[in-house]
Amino acid sequence: MKFSIRIGFLLSMLAVSGCSEMWCWPFDCSSEETSTGIDDSANTAATTSTAATTSTAATTSTAATTSTSSNTTATAFELSKVNWLHKNVSSWPVTNTLTVETGGGVICMNVAGRGSWPTVEIPHHSGTKTVGVSANGWIFAYHNDAWYGATWEWWAPNTTCKPMHEMAPRKAPPLNSWEPESGEVFYVMMSGLARGSESNVQKRTNIVKVVWP
Repeated sequence: MKFSIRIGFLLSMLAVSGCSEMWCWPFDCSSEETSTGIDDSANTAATTSTAATTSTAATTSTAATTSTSSNTTATAFELSKVNWLHKNVSSWPVTNTLTVETGGGVICMNVAGRGSWPTVEIPHHSGTKTVGVSANGWIFAYHNDAWYGATWEWWAPNTTCKPMHEMAPRKAPPLNSWEPESGEVFYVMMSGLARGSESNVQKRTNIVKVVWP
């Protein structure tokens, strides 16, 4: 019920304005997509569902088999196999638990205790003000026969939900040419600031598996 109310509120904002700054900054809203989310707290495969779900930390294991956008079988996902397009945070301790909710074109990345992460002011894309951020969202995708990891968004302290179409990190080659296909598996994570020179805490969450609808 809590998530349904949140989604209804956010979608009503989009209906009125076309794009809400708290959702989309520093990008633009342009489409809606949905996904199912399942937990993968240690980069491992889990069962999928067919509707919007909530993902929580679960069992640990060492690998997961996924499908690539070219319908070939990806190598098992492990952080040691990731090509990091932004700061390599694999050595940062897992200090917070991430749960993922998806549906209605929205992904909500809920991180227990993230409110204690320090906030850093960075320039807004408009150039007219600054915005306080405390975390970066990450995506790990199999592309061109390799695993890549990149941050895909800045997260303000009280922000948990953003449009799913923003997830492809288009500004981080070679993932700038990657678009998830229906049924494709990728992974998400949240960490302290890890893009450019910005930094606040060296902390990260568990990794959660997502299946594109």
